[in-house]
Amino acid sequence: MSRQYVACKFRPDDKRSYTYHNDGEPVAVGDEVKIAGRSDDGWQRVHVVAVGDEMPAFDTKPILGKIEPDAPALDLGETD
Repeated sequence: MSRQYVACKFRPDDKRSYTYHNDGEPVAVGDEVKIAGRSDDGWQRVHVVAVGDEMPAFDTKPILGKIEPDAPALDLGETD
């Protein structure tokens, strides 16, 4: 699998994006992914706004993983 270079925004309406690299499960525009948080004890959610395979002229940090959307709750109906 080839490395993806992924432009991400912290909020969808942010003007600036930040580029990370992804060596794991492929991601696509619209996905949400985890990146390392400002402190070493956590992660932050960011929104994927562009994906490419061309290495930028600067170092990138890794994406920690893709955030899977919550599965819809099963409607089991009312029980008496």
